[in-house]
Amino acid sequence: MKCYQYVCALAMALMLSTQPSMADDNVPATLADMEQHAEQIVGALLARDEATSRALYLQLTREMNLLDRQALNNPADERRSRELLMAHSWMRVIAIETGDKSWIEAAVAANQLSGMIIQASHFPGLMQRDVAWLAYLAREMELLTLEDPVANADLLNLRLLTLESTWQRVGSELIKNFKNKPLLMEGDSLVAAMKASKSPAETVVLARKMLAFNGLVEKAL
Repeated sequence: MKCYQYVCALAMALMLSTQPSMADDNVPATLADMEQHAEQIVGALLARDEATSRALYLQLTREMNLLDRQALNNPADERRSRELLMAHSWMRVIAIETGDKSWIEAAVAANQLSGMIIQASHFPGLMQRDVAWLAYLAREMELLTLEDPVANADLLNLRLLTLESTWQRVGSELIKNFKNKPLLMEGDSLVAAMKASKSPAETVVLARKMLAFNGLVEKAL
């Protein structure tokens, strides 16, 4: 079972979800925990660390169950119901692919879960949201390339375009403080290199650099 089949089917729904909806007094903290654990399980799956992956999956399951209970407070919110349904679907894909020891495919699904959580979450401002989205996109570029760069070519192109436009928004905010100019230049260079990449191996290296660089941007906020 290839996760890119699920990704292709649901990618536009994820990309078009630009306003948070799973939010009440209790949900934001649960979503923040889930986003952290979804990121962590991506790393554990890529490392083929079964014990850590299992522990993180169980934690995510507990948090999903908590979201389900919190959703009962607003049963008329159809969009939240759809988001929860899709999140449960990604959890099932993670379980299936992990059971098949398809580690990269499981990591792709976990990153999709992370992306959904980001889209559903509240952030202090657009800058923080964009920085979180850049991390998701950098992981997508790495994972989809590792999975199958040929079959995922169209989706990779879409993700690269989105990464570029997201970075442009982040860069325009960064440069408002002149001390951030080195960060802006480094980010521009990384995006340009990703666009010019000639091989899957190079794309993977650059995506990982972009993810590490994004951590520096987050600290500069």
